[in-house]
Amino acid sequence: MEKKSLREVYEKIEVPKDGILDAIKAGKERASQDVPKNKMVPRKIVWSTVAAATIIVSSSFISPSLSHVMAKVPLLGDVYTAFNDFVGRSLQSQDLITELDQSSSYKGVDVTITNAYYDGAVIGVTFSVKGNVRTEEDGRIQGFYEIFDGKGGISDSKEIVYMEPSDNEYIGHIQLSYPKTELPPETSFPLEFKMIGGKEGSWRFDVPINQLPYETVHVDKGTKDEDTEVSVHFDSIIEGKASTAIDYTATFPIEGKHDQVRLEAYDDQGKEINIFMDGIDLETIEKNNKIIVKGRSIIPQSLKGETSYIVVHPKVALSSEPDHFVKLIETTPVAINAARQDFTVEIENITVQDKTATFDFQINNGDYMNQDFLFYSDLARNDVILVKESEKDIYKEAIKHSVEVINKDSLRFRSTFDISKINDFNLNDYVIRINMGTLSSNIPVELEKVKIDLN
Repeated sequence: MEKKSLREVYEKIEVPKDGILDAIKAGKERASQDVPKNKMVPRKIVWSTVAAATIIVSSSFISPSLSHVMAKVPLLGDVYTAFNDFVGRSLQSQDLITELDQSSSYKGVDVTITNAYYDGAVIGVTFSVKGNVRTEEDGRIQGFYEIFDGKGGISDSKEIVYMEPSDNEYIGHIQLSYPKTELPPETSFPLEFKMIGGKEGSWRFDVPINQLPYETVHVDKGTKDEDTEVSVHFDSIIEGKASTAIDYTATFPIEGKHDQVRLEAYDDQGKEINIFMDGIDLETIEKNNKIIVKGRSIIPQSLKGETSYIVVHPKVALSSEPDHFVKLIETTPVAINAARQDFTVEIENITVQDKTATFDFQINNGDYMNQDFLFYSDLARNDVILVKESEKDIYKEAIKHSVEVINKDSLRFRSTFDISKINDFNLNDYVIRINMGTLSSNIPVELEKVKIDLN
């Protein structure tokens, strides 16, 4: 295949103008401020969507105290161990890492790409930084970079990375998935650092990567949940030297455009296999009133010779559940049911007095659904809320309230809201907002397991 830059793959994607650096600064300032204990934050799906090019900045998973222990990490040798990169560590032991020496200087700061690998669908890059830069409190320095020119078609094309001290310089590490279904034998990807150690600038590279030999196991197996109209079809397994990628096609109804597939995998002995990049969206199309997603999940090891087959268990977090509302004047009990899953919140009783509004409710008819009580008590406090009807779609600080556990075993709660400071409180102006998205995002639909032969 003719050498082709990844930049060309996305050159037709339109993207908004930058402003990301200002957003990062503002975000840091907001993060440094204390949030009131009773402040309600909009709930988000716990399983983060990992789209197109999923970037794992390994150093961000290392505790700040550990960075001091790593003060003399060499650029080669233990670098992949230091950044917890199992693929890079394995390839290094096989002498399959490509050493590079690409440098860029700006404002007295020198950045050098030191080595890279391209194994199956996984790409890894390490780099060093020298110069007068501002350090964080833990001794590291912070950088901000773009890949693929920050193209909007790749949701994680702009990331913050932390670099660890090493003698008179700092080292950093980036790991990502190749963002297309086709894997070229040789290519390059544009990488630009736009901020390093508090200095804004441009340190730009076109990193060359050569694909290591790999094998493809073609698969034609799938599984489906009829009730939610969700299906997952497994297309192929990409067996690299130190990694394994599972490619699949997921199909959702049109209202499930943000549904998220997550996989669990087990070997022929029933032992769970670690998946470290999951739910990577390579391509999304709308066809025949369906959403079709080409997805990929990556295992940070070669399975060749380790297991004769894998058993894959797909789970899908549904994202289309809207908020539900109950008027204070409605006759109780009122049962609220999720549209696509078997979730229920029943408002059993509503009492409004001069200074308080109280309602008793039960979640999922007392069925814990493999969650712990803390999950439901958090849901009771944050997701069953008294709001003004004219502001029912606005998530802001909740009206001051307390939550009492009526019966822990049956998941019955009582919420009491202080309405004493609400002028001219009127029953018709307020509703109970029930956010069941927390349930649907954290309790996924489990499809039947699929056995895939690797021989």
